[in-house]
Amino acid sequence: ASGKASHKEALRALYIAGGTLAAIAAVFWLIGPSLFEFSNPGDARYVQAGFDAGAILEDRQAMMRRDALRALALVLLGSALIWAFIQQKAGRAILLGGLGILLLFDVFTVGRRYLTEENFTAKRQVERPFPMRPVDEQILRDKTPNYRVLDLSINTFNSAQASFYHKTIGGYHAAKLQRYQDIIDRHISRNNQRVLNMLNTRYIISGQPGQEQVQANPDALGNAWFVDDIRPVQTPNEEINALNEIDPARTAVVRTPEFGEYVQGFDPRPNGKIELTEYAPNHLKYQSNSSSEQLAVFSEIWYGPGKGWQAYLDGEPVDHIRVNYILRAMRVPAGQHEHEFVFAPRSFVLGRTLSWISSSLLLLALGTYIVLHVRKKARETPPAEEKPKPRKAATQPKARRTEKKAPGKKRKRRRK
Repeated sequence: ASGKASHKEALRALYIAGGTLAAIAAVFWLIGPSLFEFSNPGDARYVQAGFDAGAILEDRQAMMRRDALRALALVLLGSALIWAFIQQKAGRAILLGGLGILLLFDVFTVGRRYLTEENFTAKRQVERPFPMRPVDEQILRDKTPNYRVLDLSINTFNSAQASFYHKTIGGYHAAKLQRYQDIIDRHISRNNQRVLNMLNTRYIISGQPGQEQVQANPDALGNAWFVDDIRPVQTPNEEINALNEIDPARTAVVRTPEFGEYVQGFDPRPNGKIELTEYAPNHLKYQSNSSSEQLAVFSEIWYGPGKGWQAYLDGEPVDHIRVNYILRAMRVPAGQHEHEFVFAPRSFVLGRTLSWISSSLLLLALGTYIVLHVRKKARETPPAEEKPKPRKAATQPKARRTEKKAPGKKRKRRRK
């Protein structure tokens, strides 16, 4: 009795839930456009741009009706699958598979509204969106791992053309780092050669489009160097203004409220060298060799603290500081050492780990369910009955044929 009651309750719940959702979808499909206005104050901009306001409203109404019809179809199909399962006309595998197909269809079709194959372009079609100029070919002959180019022949800070071929001082991004924007406004736009040198600007492109010329900058300081003087300052304005006065090849400007303890009592005497050995946007390696402790300045933008860049000395994590308002610096012990900067934000690493664990658990659960389902089906299926094999008759020697004597009769003897 309890089984019949639960069966009836399940059907009743299905009819109520499915019927309610289907009715709501049907209402929006049939009379939805008359229930809403489908307009907003921002439509005035489209009218001013020459668009037909009536056509915009009709498109919005049509979109709502299509979505309502789509929702109605999904509700009816999903309800039909559940009904078939309750009525034992379909198994659990068919129910889950059917609902999974409906969910995938829903996600896929909605996702294609925002991202389709039209949003992707074959690599061969975008290999060179900007034609390579003779100055670009000339610069690319330099195979040094990392240097920068200042292109003054284009809109330096609002064009991505030069960035397609080179690591540039300019380029475009909608959200620049505030510190770098300060350097652009206060120094690069005013052609401060000291700042260009510390940013390792090895080549400068000038001239009008089609008549570009490239000039090498022999004073570029390279990827990293040792300094022999530390200039302490108190405020950010003092720090950025000092770049008008110092020689960055010899002096590093340090804001003491933030990094004073790191360089306290440190009086570097430059000797030896440090050079970049491997370059990737998120992983840089350097080799140093000196006879005394040094302060190395790296021509890489400071991003921190605690934003993802971690410095390593011979594989062990160490601290590094900001100097010259935007660059990195690190104390380098005497001897031969390997230095690394690795970009691995904790949020990214944690998110990647959680994503991997979640995906693994999901696949494990799916595999476990399939195995258990197959085993359950195997146990429920009765083994097929084997037909008995016919036995071969035993071979016996043929018995001699004997004649039965008829009762009451005696064989007559032949008389001689």
